[in-house]
Amino acid sequence: MIDVSLKFLIDELNAYLQRRLDSTFGQATLGALVDDKGNWTLAEDSLRMSLFQIEEERVARMPAPQQMLMDGRHVVLPPPLMINLVVLVAARFSQYHEGLRMLGLVLTHFQAHPLFTAATHPGLPAGLDRLSVELINYGPEQANQMWACLGARHLPSVVYRVRMLSLQDTEPAQVSMPVTHITTRTTPR
Repeated sequence: MIDVSLKFLIDELNAYLQRRLDSTFGQATLGALVDDKGNWTLAEDSLRMSLFQIEEERVARMPAPQQMLMDGRHVVLPPPLMINLVVLVAARFSQYHEGLRMLGLVLTHFQAHPLFTAATHPGLPAGLDRLSVELINYGPEQANQMWACLGARHLPSVVYRVRMLSLQDTEPAQVSMPVTHITTRTTPR
C-alpha cells in the first residue's frame, strides 16, 4: 500500500507539472536520493520524491482485533495498522533558480490538492479511502539531521506528511464456527 500510495501521488504531481510546464521538463520520479556510497541517484535537472520515515498514527489506533463472518465461519483479523508517511521532495538542478521554481510548483500543487478521495480523484487506488498531504516545517537542526540521515548534501527541498494509510494482514488470526444458537438449562429448585 505504501508503494501504491506514493506512486499515485507522484503521478498526480507529474500530471500537474505537465499541465503547467512545456514538455522540456521530464518527470518527477520516486526513489532514493543517494546510493550506499553517498552518490546521487537523482539525475541533474530533476525532482525526486523519496520516503523518509514511517510513523504510526496513534490517535486512530484500533487495539481490538476485527471479527467478522466470512463463508459461514467466524474470522478474527489482527487490527489494522494506521500509518503516516513522511516524504521528501528534492530538486537537483544545475540552475538554482530553476530548482526553486520547480519546488514552488510542488508547493502550489499540494496546497491546491491537500486531500485525495475517490470522489475527487477516481484514479485513487483500491483500498485507499483517502490521502491527505500536509506540509511539515522542519527547522535548520531537523533538516540537517534529515540530510545527514540520508547520507546526502542538502538540496532545496520540501517535506510532507501523507496521512493515513491502513495496513492490515488478511490472514486470519483465528477461524472458528460461529455460534448459531444458545441452549440454557434451568435447574429445579
